[in-house]
Amino acid sequence: MTSEAVSHSQADDAVHVVRAYLETGNYERAREVVRLSLSQDPNDPVLLGLCAQAELLLENYSSAAESAFAALAITPDDLLAMRIYALALDELGRRDEALWMGYRTVIAHPNEPVAHWVYARLLYDARALPSALVVVQEALRLSPTYVSALVLRGCILEQMGRIDESTASYREALVLDPDNASAVNNIAVNRLRRHKLTRALDGFLSAARLDPSLGGKARTNIGLVVAKMLSRIAIVATALGVAVMIAGVDAADGSPTAGARVVTGLITAALVAALCRSLLSVPRRILTSVMRKRPGIGFRIAHAVLSAGIGAWITAFGGPAVFASVGLILAIYSLFLIKVDP
Repeated sequence: MTSEAVSHSQADDAVHVVRAYLETGNYERAREVVRLSLSQDPNDPVLLGLCAQAELLLENYSSAAESAFAALAITPDDLLAMRIYALALDELGRRDEALWMGYRTVIAHPNEPVAHWVYARLLYDARALPSALVVVQEALRLSPTYVSALVLRGCILEQMGRIDESTASYREALVLDPDNASAVNNIAVNRLRRHKLTRALDGFLSAARLDPSLGGKARTNIGLVVAKMLSRIAIVATALGVAVMIAGVDAADGSPTAGARVVTGLITAALVAALCRSLLSVPRRILTSVMRKRPGIGFRIAHAVLSAGIGAWITAFGGPAVFASVGLILAIYSLFLIKVDP
């Protein structure tokens, strides 16, 4: 066997190994192997393309663009190099160049679904939503079971305000790939937009379990859901403040307070139930992390607990006339919390 044949054999072996590492998410190891191979054959376009892919997945966008450009200098119409170069340019903020490369990729590979997916994603990032929808539909015409295209179509439709169609597209993706964390997360986003807070929270927690890399995004979304739940609890606390105020006014007038205390007790029970349901639905570790990001959530929880304590006291023991002022303050502060984002 000649030395050239041996070199080609080694390069082929390296390609198989690198692709295996990329498919299993071991991007660091993939980069190490491909760089070692490139040190022996720096002009191999396949290795350069794989190196660009590894760098892109590691979020080293400048290096990804350089490697992809080097591959394209040797094979100008290489599909992998073209799409990686387009995506890397987009991440670097060179949007016009990225869109041009995405368009070129589609022209060079009109029958490749991934080429249309890349161009649609670039159009989506540029907020050219109608054009992005047309392009992603072409990707799905070529490959109706293309999960990434189904998820992207859902994102585009969601941004266009077509929520039901967006959710339907995500559900199609989940039929094909039940563990697709992006689809699960995005369905939860749509539920949140429809104010279905409990179901949205379940979705965000499921997405975080399916893909730990979504942890940061999931915590942000969970924090938003918890904040909205606590805003609803603040509405209950407003009603409780009014009930406490009435009980205080009745006490000041010497009138019976039994009716006001019964109402106060019922509202207090509703508040405690809502607070417990909201807090117990979020794992303690995640709730702690969310509270670090959104300190206002902690103040809202403390406010709800204090409100429940005041309501329980009035229900059990009644109270002096001063509770009319306490109830007024509680109602006003609760209204303030409803309006302010934590």
